[in-house]
Amino acid sequence: MKSVVDWNDIHSSVLRELGEHRKGWADQLALVLEDVKRSVERHPDVFGSELPVVQQVKQKMGGLRVYTRECNQNILDEVDTRVEEIEKSCEKCGNAAQVQSIQGYLTTLCCWCYNDYLEERFEGAEAMWPTDLELDIADRFPDLVSADTASLKPAIGPGWLVLLGQFLQATEHVVRKAFEEPVVVQITDVKMTRNGSINIVFSRYDHCLDRLLRRIELDSKRTCAKCGHTGDIVRKKDKASVLCAHCERRGEWDPFNE
Repeated sequence: MKSVVDWNDIHSSVLRELGEHRKGWADQLALVLEDVKRSVERHPDVFGSELPVVQQVKQKMGGLRVYTRECNQNILDEVDTRVEEIEKSCEKCGNAAQVQSIQGYLTTLCCWCYNDYLEERFEGAEAMWPTDLELDIADRFPDLVSADTASLKPAIGPGWLVLLGQFLQATEHVVRKAFEEPVVVQITDVKMTRNGSINIVFSRYDHCLDRLLRRIELDSKRTCAKCGHTGDIVRKKDKASVLCAHCERRGEWDPFNE
């Protein structure tokens, strides 16, 4: 099988495989493969005398995949280590980043490229993302509120609605299926705390939810409350503003007045 990497034109061939929209990764991977070529030329006793056959280069589940065959183990170990470092950067621009989930699609983007992606993919993205801006817990998750609760809409930023939806789904599963005896919980309010995290208020509570509550509290502290980007949070003195650098730069936003 022919290698997808042209060892005489490494950068162009890697860019062709990953695409211009992943230039941040392509530039870095090309440098890695140039180092591999140099190592084979200078130290064949350690890295072998043959360049590896690269079968495929792709993004999968938010990670960079480089599939090879006929590869010296020392080269393989070096490539794997360097690829792990590349995966900590934005696919598009090379800035520091981590995996993001956009409507179930996993991609590694910094907050700037993440918001560019939303604007490119979704017309009027700021108003539409997440799409479930009118989440009503009483309507969607009636088992998690009291029977006389007609409506319960969370008072949080739109960027946290995905986290909240995941929490509610997991909680509903526990309530319905995790125990022989029914576990009854009743949510009365969902809001943002002054220390910058989601606060879920209960009138009836069971400690089986302790782990889920701790997880949503920690995840919300590192997720932009406005756009949903994970990881790049600009902390101010009051710690209540949970915004990524992109949303913080665009101007003041008071989540308590949403």
